[in-house]
Amino acid sequence: MSNNPGTIFINYRKDDSNWNALALYNDLQKYFKKEQLFKDFNAILPGDDFVVSIQNALNKCNVLLVVIGRNWLHMEGADGKRRLDDPDDFVRLEVATALERGISVVPVLFDGTPMPKPEELPENLRLLCRRQFIEIDPKRFEDDVRNLAEALKKILPKDEEQVHPKPGPQPQPKPNPPNPGNQGGTAYHTTPKPDNNLLWGILVTILCCLPLGIVSIIHATKVDGLYNTGQYEQAVDEAKKAKQWAMYGAIAGIVVYVIYFLLVAAGSLNSYSY
Repeated sequence: MSNNPGTIFINYRKDDSNWNALALYNDLQKYFKKEQLFKDFNAILPGDDFVVSIQNALNKCNVLLVVIGRNWLHMEGADGKRRLDDPDDFVRLEVATALERGISVVPVLFDGTPMPKPEELPENLRLLCRRQFIEIDPKRFEDDVRNLAEALKKILPKDEEQVHPKPGPQPQPKPNPPNPGNQGGTAYHTTPKPDNNLLWGILVTILCCLPLGIVSIIHATKVDGLYNTGQYEQAVDEAKKAKQWAMYGAIAGIVVYVIYFLLVAAGSLNSYSY
């Protein structure tokens, strides 16, 4: 690994995110020199002491990426115990070392995995929950990695010469607004938060149809929580349901009002005829 500033250490658990980490490593080479990226298979030579190699890499790196997949938190070893609870677990040691030394640590969440809660982590990893995280979705992989690379360039030393993306047609980056995530982190979403349609549910409840309006409100209140934990499709689905039930309530309210006015009008005509 190069001793120059501007190096990135990719931390991952093979049984959880081997292919995700490999894909991330390969795509980051569009934006950074290969020597700036440390991943065990590309930086440890046959015969090297891998413990010493990893420690040396941690001493020199500027950023540690923690690749977190769906099984990262609960992965068990051969003894049936959770690996993160083992003080000698390499994933835990690497992350704890980086946190202790004040290295920039960026959790990278794959496949809609939520950020772990502090109480779910060993004590020396709980500061990880306070680190700003990035989400990467396979459906928008290149866009999300591009956003990650842009964020890393702001963290790495300015005097390090960066490699520009390889030539070729590239889609424009999508807006990347910060959005509060769970457990104290900040998620960067490449898709805008859907309108939860809560206002429509409230208006329908007050003015038109109480039962259907309440159903709309229930769906609307789920949207933000799902979006903030990376479950974008589910958030969109709940937003659609909230709008749908609000429309049902509005239609029902209009029908009731029309029937009411017709009955009142009919009653007035009957009175007038007498």
